[in-house]
Amino acid sequence: MKNPTTIATVIAALGAGLLLGGCEEELEGCSKAPGTICRYFGTGEAGLGDEDLDPRKTELYLPQDLTFTPDGVPYVLDWNNHRVRSIDDDGLAHTVIGTGYLGDAQDGDAVGTALNHPTHISIAPDGGIIIAAWHNSKVMRYDAGSGELTTLCGNGMRSYAGDGGPAKDAVLDLPVATAWGPDGSMYIADQANQRIRRVDPQSMIDTYVGTGTAGFAGDGGPATEAQINLPGGQAAPPAGRLDIDKSGTIFFADSANHRIRKIDASGTITTYAGDGKPTWNGDGGPATAASLSRPSDVALDADGNLFIADTDNACVRKVDTKGNITTAVGICGSPGLGKENEVATETLIDRPYGVSFDPDGNLYVADTHNHQILVVWAE
Repeated sequence: MKNPTTIATVIAALGAGLLLGGCEEELEGCSKAPGTICRYFGTGEAGLGDEDLDPRKTELYLPQDLTFTPDGVPYVLDWNNHRVRSIDDDGLAHTVIGTGYLGDAQDGDAVGTALNHPTHISIAPDGGIIIAAWHNSKVMRYDAGSGELTTLCGNGMRSYAGDGGPAKDAVLDLPVATAWGPDGSMYIADQANQRIRRVDPQSMIDTYVGTGTAGFAGDGGPATEAQINLPGGQAAPPAGRLDIDKSGTIFFADSANHRIRKIDASGTITTYAGDGKPTWNGDGGPATAASLSRPSDVALDADGNLFIADTDNACVRKVDTKGNITTAVGICGSPGLGKENEVATETLIDRPYGVSFDPDGNLYVADTHNHQILVVWAE
């Protein structure tokens, strides 16, 4: 699908192989004190970014997210540069997927393939690297050994089709993220289709969450009969990412409903955080009584606490295992540009779209409108 998105349109829309230890050693100027924040990737200025530079001297353009492999290799979603970037054994940033220009995401050599705003990477149970090629309406697999990119799901058309059949024949509409269940099933947040789709271990696809009609309904009942609300137009910002715990419980950002919803292993959906009001309040109390504003992403830490990219509140929230909510990064309601080595809850960030953890438990935040990835050192 060709999509001649202009920079102005993109900005308007958003307005609405290195081991980690080696990388930590090269973050010059970072104190790495527990609970403090440092710039991990990006300069803070938007740009295409040259190859083979220090990651902190490499420009990004509205980065969306970051994912680590189990052995600590990072993959950064350089969204408005239409690329995925990583760090090599010498500690230098390089592109692994994408040319830097818009394109149709054809199968083949990954660095020679032009993408259209990739949003997320997940790691399959077999170690495969799965990319959500968002505006291409495809889910693709990257082979780090051969450097090849292969389509797993979606034909590039923005529509809805294929439930009950092979995933390779299905049609998606803005697949924003994937996550993996304990049985090896892949779950796709099919954003503009107002669904979460499930690809079972036999590669058959069906709808697991959502009726396809945007709205808010269904709490306490089957997830397949519930309504969710994710932005779906041509100028929609990425939204609706998900994470799955070891029991198979799905947590996802029901972004336009300003909530985090939960689907348990029986398929029942409930609200986990957010009262539906697009504002900020509630820290120190139950997450279901707190307010979020267009949350975009969620990530579970090793202890089962849920971290939320509370995008329009310009902060990251934490819901502990008792269901209470606090702020983990940023000053909610105060977007801005923070400084190196500040305490994470005293710094400023600007419309974070992604949160994730590395194998050592450090928290990473896509500080999207500051064009950088930040790290909060584990306590």
